[in-house]
Amino acid sequence: MAKRLTITAEERAEHERELARKRKQGERERRRDAGRPEPVILDRAIADALRSFLSRDDLPLTRPLDPVALLKTVRDHLLLRNLRLEKEGREPIVYDPQQVAQALKERLLTRAEPGRAA
Repeated sequence: MAKRLTITAEERAEHERELARKRKQGERERRRDAGRPEPVILDRAIADALRSFLSRDDLPLTRPLDPVALLKTVRDHLLLRNLRLEKEGREPIVYDPQQVAQALKERLLTRAEPGRAA
């Protein structure tokens, strides 16, 4: 029997999904090796830090935000995530402070594109 040279639409879609999975896995590994947090992890740490910062007292919306304190709280939430990973028996990520600072700068200080949600 001759080898089939074409693939079905379903096989092609599965192949493309597999390529995308491998590409994304490679991106994650490179970020991890560089000590840079994943964008989704960084977003969660920012949101958790903001929530922690605003829930410290009864007047969360009337006092000004201290950016340095907020960034330190983001750092603390990234560290807490690593503690949870260790507790679960998973390998924690060793973040490079410069990479984290660069990721925060890109995430918080880069203007969002029009029509793009986050």
